Amino acid sequence: MTCAIVTGGASNIGWAIARRFAATHRVLIADLHEPAAALPQGAAFSRTDITDPLACAAMVDRARTLGPIAAVVHSAAITAPPTPIEHLPVDEWRRVVEVNLTGAFLVARAAIPALRETRGAMVLVSSRAARVGYAALDASPDGTKAHYCATKAAVISLVRSLAVELAPAHVRVNGLAPGSIEGTMIPKERWATLAARIPLGRLGRPEEIAEAAWFLCSDAASYVTGHILDANGGTWMN
Repeated sequence: MTCAIVTGGASNIGWAIARRFAATHRVLIADLHEPAAALPQGAAFSRTDITDPLACAAMVDRARTLGPIAAVVHSAAITAPPTPIEHLPVDEWRRVVEVNLTGAFLVARAAIPALRETRGAMVLVSSRAARVGYAALDASPDGTKAHYCATKAAVISLVRSLAVELAPAHVRVNGLAPGSIEGTMIPKERWATLAARIPLGRLGRPEEIAEAAWFLCSDAASYVTGHILDANGGTWMN
């Protein structure tokens, strides 16, 4: 059986992705903290700081012990409270860039040799915020989370660069841009208000994003690369 790496796989969307891939792969969940629930059968955990190149290399080495690496889904990211750009601390900006953008680069770079061997697939998780420039359903002068939006937009560009470079090796790279998804990142008391403004009338479920990630890594998407799949209930359409 082949192996799939899922970063940020201990909670929320990442946990749903890890559980979905566990049905078809051995899964290495790479995160700073272990999942609160029991690991799926055939899964393992690797405590991984994605901003550390050596940790990313060790993550790939650990995954190789589970089987040939056929899929990598990079879901790990951080956010911060809304703050107007003119008041955004430089240290906070740098930290979000380090985790969300540099971390994506380091994970991808570490995984490329293994994916070349299997002609595998990679998915980098971006966000609807990357499309519109604000991390909410409305723009607000109180703060757009500009660092989060900018890094997630850069992830989309990174997906395309990777797709171009790795196409000759038959490695596919795609992106996934979720909208408002049920989970701890959005307080539950806000779900009903948000749902009323989403064309499909509800927030997305982590399991739906997991299915999208699984599809992009599967043979069903064998002619899809460099694509960003938007899963947002209709709040942004291209």
